[in-house]
Amino acid sequence: MMGRITNYVEIGNKKIGVGKPVFIIAEAGVNYNNKLSLAYKMIDVAAKAGADAIKFQTFKAKNIQLKNSIKPNYQKSIKNTNYYNLIKKLETSFDDQIKLFNYCKKKNIIFLSTPYDEESLDFLTQLNVPAFKISSSDTTNHLFLESVLEKRKPILLSTGLTSRKDVDLTLKLVEKFKMKKKLVLLQATSDYPTKSVDVNLRVIPEYIKKHKCLVGFSDHTQDFIASLGAIAMGACVVEKHFTINKKLSGPDQKSSLEPLELKEWIKKIRILEKSLGDKNKIITNSEIKNLTMRKILVINPAKQGTTITRNLISAKRGDGKGILPLQKNLNKIIGKRLLRNVYRERKFTWDLI
Repeated sequence: MMGRITNYVEIGNKKIGVGKPVFIIAEAGVNYNNKLSLAYKMIDVAAKAGADAIKFQTFKAKNIQLKNSIKPNYQKSIKNTNYYNLIKKLETSFDDQIKLFNYCKKKNIIFLSTPYDEESLDFLTQLNVPAFKISSSDTTNHLFLESVLEKRKPILLSTGLTSRKDVDLTLKLVEKFKMKKKLVLLQATSDYPTKSVDVNLRVIPEYIKKHKCLVGFSDHTQDFIASLGAIAMGACVVEKHFTINKKLSGPDQKSSLEPLELKEWIKKIRILEKSLGDKNKIITNSEIKNLTMRKILVINPAKQGTTITRNLISAKRGDGKGILPLQKNLNKIIGKRLLRNVYRERKFTWDLI
């Protein structure tokens, strides 16, 4: 079902791929409200919580927004400002982003950002970010994606606001640039918060099967369940918005995790990773101590020369050591004659036949 994926993507000092630790992105987005002091605090929180990366957004409002553009539905509750002015207010200077980049280095957490326009893309390239996260709003923007692909850096591509046909067309562009081995395709639903009924995690194995690329999940729900399910279905990257306080102003605060929730989310992911184990079914070291629970073949009292029938044997728990009542063993035993007398119920052994 999952297809065969052998490549991995390297972002900073982290390798992302099948069998590798899940790459966890704490999405700061614009939740620091363009205040450096708050952004620094968010970096501290993400690093302490154990995230692999923290992600911001890089844009120039004039490059991405018409001045009479309409707010998306989830932002309509923000009154007394039009959409352009709201976005403009959250626009962070390149100088401040350099400071954030350097602070992330100091805190040993990977700095990522979503470029929304060519100018921002060039800036992040010069900053030498290790990868580009591309917003769902640009998944069908091939004008911009061509420029992103030309940079030859790993790409985390969200697929909210798209149909399967849209994704297929974008993957053709990725393949044209021979960049699929540097791609992580993220299942996403662009609603904030996303209702569980709209998460659609079954897209993840379908992406893996059809596109034979690494797949992740951009989680906009208000709990941890979807992220854990995504990882169990093959996601090797997960990201989730967080904030210092949900009561802060801003479009994404209410649908974000607070610091303790972020820490708990990451903790649950790491526990799930251990639970996944590997694909080989084995008797674990812990189970070996409990093998006495497993039933073995026993034989009832009978005289030498008796033909063994099903009624003469049964399966019971003993010391865990013996012949398993598997069909292949039964076929070798039933119909054979006893070589000696059995005086009491006992464990069946091969030297009886």
